Amino acid sequence: MENYKHSLPEFTEVIIIGGGPAGAATALTLAARGMDCLVVESASGVKAKIGEVLSPNMTPLLRQMGLDKLINRSVHLPAYGNRFIWGSNQPFDKLFITQTNRQGWHLDRRDFEQKLSQFARKRGAKWFKNCKFLDAHDHQGEWQVSLHYQGQKQSINAQFLVDATGRGGRLTRRLGIPRNFGDRLLGLAGYFSLAKTEHIPHFTHIEAVPNGWWYAALLTDKRLVTVFMTDADLCHPSMQKIEGYWQKIQQTQLIKTLFPGDFLPPVDDGIRVKPAQTSCLISPVGDNWLAVGDAAFAYDPISSYGIGSALGGGYYAGNAIADYLNKRPEALPAYQMVTEGAFAHYLSMLRYQYLQEQRWHNSLFWSRRHQDDVRIQVCV
Repeated sequence: MENYKHSLPEFTEVIIIGGGPAGAATALTLAARGMDCLVVESASGVKAKIGEVLSPNMTPLLRQMGLDKLINRSVHLPAYGNRFIWGSNQPFDKLFITQTNRQGWHLDRRDFEQKLSQFARKRGAKWFKNCKFLDAHDHQGEWQVSLHYQGQKQSINAQFLVDATGRGGRLTRRLGIPRNFGDRLLGLAGYFSLAKTEHIPHFTHIEAVPNGWWYAALLTDKRLVTVFMTDADLCHPSMQKIEGYWQKIQQTQLIKTLFPGDFLPPVDDGIRVKPAQTSCLISPVGDNWLAVGDAAFAYDPISSYGIGSALGGGYYAGNAIADYLNKRPEALPAYQMVTEGAFAHYLSMLRYQYLQEQRWHNSLFWSRRHQDDVRIQVCV
């Protein structure tokens, strides 16, 4: 995908820093509202990411945004429910067929994000790759943004800025906005190529273990992705090597059954380590800026909020910005109220979910999540 233009404009109404799902959804919504917006993406293309489930309850929003056309069976696999061992030694199934929308999707993240950014551009959003955000200063009510683009430092002015840079929050860190962290959760992901996958149901597989929990799902290219979730200080260095990682899989009850009995992983495959902790900004909005997606509120993967929250957040952020720039100042406080309310609901749900697992009272991982004041520790 080529850049929108060879040179940056001198001015745009909105600059969105970060071109992931939250940034692209914000740009798409702004473009649909007739707003002039520009996406700044530091990478040259979409990076490989851990596959993710798009839950059935996202179907109405996908249709409203016109994104349902981006998903097809040739690239993404249908997801029919969850199979889990959690709070009991017995596996249970939770099927989507009982819901109004009966099917979710196991996404190929790279394909989905590429099509999402292309769709936003077709709707009118400008897009600049290999364009690194450096700094931003408020000058008489207008932002002066410094970028590194085409080998040199360049500047562009804007009325409004959006931080869509994920958990790193590059813009909000520059602005000095404090961030609260609730835990030190991280995910260790391994990808395994299988000769046959017919024996693996199209479920999300989840299994609690003494020092964390496992996630596994089938991908379209006959690969199985597994992710071990634990706290950073509880993660033994051996888990970052395929030999130690594979040994832990063999100690599981559910996850190991997804592999053929004679399967041996290649020794040169690496384990990817990604932050997965709950965190939030002190405030997701400020004077002529807001944060969206993980840059505003980052969720524990057990919640399955992930990409769905990013798309929904982008939709609400785009509309809030358009309303605000059309002389409706109440739009930003409304966006803050809605997003903080959703995060408060998430915290309550998260605590309830972890309290369902009571088999390991002496485990530091689980005892941390059973503390009565866990919500206070996250965000005041």
